[in-house]
Amino acid sequence: MNINTVTVTGTGKISASPDLVTLSCTVSAKDKNYSALTETEAEKTSEIISALVKAGFEEKDIKTSDFNLSTEYENCSTSDNKWVRRFTGYSLTRDLKFEFDLDADRLNSVIAALTSCEKAAPTFNLSFTVKEKDGLYDLLLEKAVRDAAHKAGVIAAAAGMTLGSVQNISYGSDERPFVSPTLFRGEADGAGPLRCAAKINIVPEDIVSEINVTVVYQLS
Repeated sequence: MNINTVTVTGTGKISASPDLVTLSCTVSAKDKNYSALTETEAEKTSEIISALVKAGFEEKDIKTSDFNLSTEYENCSTSDNKWVRRFTGYSLTRDLKFEFDLDADRLNSVIAALTSCEKAAPTFNLSFTVKEKDGLYDLLLEKAVRDAAHKAGVIAAAAGMTLGSVQNISYGSDERPFVSPTLFRGEADGAGPLRCAAKINIVPEDIVSEINVTVVYQLS
């Protein structure tokens, strides 16, 4: 016996104000001597961590999210007009990452700390997100399923049929970025004017996120 079904896609959409800042900071060093390279990188990283600790952060909360060591070469010609690759040195980058509650004073203390690191001269990015990601994701799913049920009910009523049980549910990838469109990019190299400037006031845009859920209902 054939079973009548209707397939609908419900959409859940939410808007939330950011309450958490994620900071990504990059330290880089280059040198032909490997020992000198690692020593320079360690000094730069230590300078950044010390500055952030003085700004009120715990060292254990400052994580390394990426560490990349590579060799660099250049193409050059020899006296007999042959091209060879010549070693030019080592390159090392370390990405540091940590989070803190969104607060204007705290934000400015972080910027001041990073721009004070003259030896490290890090580049850094600030993004704005939320602490309760799981709760928001649950709400997204709930709204999407309710939207699907509403659409299916309208279709069933219009067709003179009764909406029955759920036969199948599917939805997209389980990604939960919840990041505001607002970004802050900075670098400490030559940042003297920034250190002397008035406090920076940033009110990030709200986070808007949505998810689709496809539901198959039986009709009778």
